[in-house]
This record gives sequence, structure tokens and C-alpha cells, in this order.
Amino acid sequence: MKQQLDIFGNVSPMRSFDEDAMGFLISYARSSRGQSFSSEDVTVAALSTGLAPVDLRHWGKVFQQAARDGYIRRSDVLFKRSFGNGSLAPGWVGV
Repeated sequence: MKQQLDIFGNVSPMRSFDEDAMGFLISYARSSRGQSFSSEDVTVAALSTGLAPVDLRHWGKVFQQAARDGYIRRSDVLFKRSFGNGSLAPGWVGV
């Protein structure tokens, strides 16, 4: 893991986007447990806090890992994708 200095000159580990995004997604899923949400809902909420990857498609692997780890599962509800030209995509449910 990379290290950086804080404002006091102490060495502090830098967190990667994946770590921060996974934590954000898990928190979001827990707060909406049992309710369907779209991946874009999470992305927009994260952007509003300043959490942004270089490319928004990077969120895909974060969602895949969260699903493999059992934090989220696919929903039967379809959402219109604002980042996907209005195409429909299944949402997610916090487990």
C-alpha cells in the first residue's frame, strides 16, 4: 500500500478508490437494506461526496466484488439508466 504524509508530516497509508468505493457501497446497501436501488444512485451519491474514479465504469468491479462478498444481490426491479442512454438495467438490494 502506498504511503503519504499528512499535514503534520506523519506517514499515513493512502486508501485506494476500490477500498473507499467498497466502503461507500456497503454503507449505502446497509442503509437501504431490503429496498431496490440502482448502481447509478450509488455512483451519484458517491460523486456528491467527492468519491470519484478516473472513469465511472470502474464502479462495475466494485459492485461485482460486493455481490461476490454477499453485501448486495440483484433485484427484480428495472431502473432506467441515465448514464446508459435510458436503457433498462436490474437494480441491487442490500443483503
